[in-house]
Amino acid sequence: MTDHVPSSVFRAYAQFYDRIYADKDYTAECSFVQWILTANGIPAGARILDLGCGTGGHVIPLMKAGCDVTGVDVSAEMIAIAKAKAAGEGLDPELIVGDARALDLGRRFDAVISMFAVVGYQLSNDDLAAMLAVARSHLDVGGIFTFDAWFGPAALTVKPEKRRKSVRLDDGTELVRIATPTLDVIAQTVRVDYEIVHTGAGGAGGEVAESHTMRFLFAQEIAYFLRVAGFEVVELMPFMQEGVTPTADDWNVTWVARAI
Repeated sequence: MTDHVPSSVFRAYAQFYDRIYADKDYTAECSFVQWILTANGIPAGARILDLGCGTGGHVIPLMKAGCDVTGVDVSAEMIAIAKAKAAGEGLDPELIVGDARALDLGRRFDAVISMFAVVGYQLSNDDLAAMLAVARSHLDVGGIFTFDAWFGPAALTVKPEKRRKSVRLDDGTELVRIATPTLDVIAQTVRVDYEIVHTGAGGAGGEVAESHTMRFLFAQEIAYFLRVAGFEVVELMPFMQEGVTPTADDWNVTWVARAI
């Protein structure tokens, strides 16, 4: 299972992660998750397991909404940031450094979520099957597993492009992230080489580089993997678009599955 995201990924990137994604609307995304759960019979105040919780971007809003959230991430650096952020909000969620392919908390939840394409880090079929099995093992029959991922048809038609993002920080310095993708149609992956430059006042600064490889997914293969893991597909929709059928133009899609 060596294709899974190693603990070293996000080690350097972690310190810049929240600044780079400061414009990401986690509150709206959590409202979307809550809509999914409510529509599928999961009560308010649900017990939620967040696989790949990162710096707690979804954990904290869900906790504020009354949910009981446990977050797991392979990156110790990301978990440390999540704990500090939660404490700053007066929250104390359970946050664990762990592998989403080999997790056994010994208890079950009302729902399992995995946001921001974390499932796409499972590059091999064995890794993907193992993560879905972990999700199922933490749910009773009727529990909901929802996750988003890069959609195969869009990856092959829209195709990934080199992107540059600049963020001005409060101290007047600037973060610039350059993302250079490489598409592999056989492996169903996109390797994204990140270069992050932090330009300080007076021109001084630092630079980090990381490579993240993501798998894009197709509807029929995921339906199969979910069925083998003990799920049925309830819905597939473009990310944050309730009740809409995905097309080849939709890069991010959301699956909703029920434990059977």
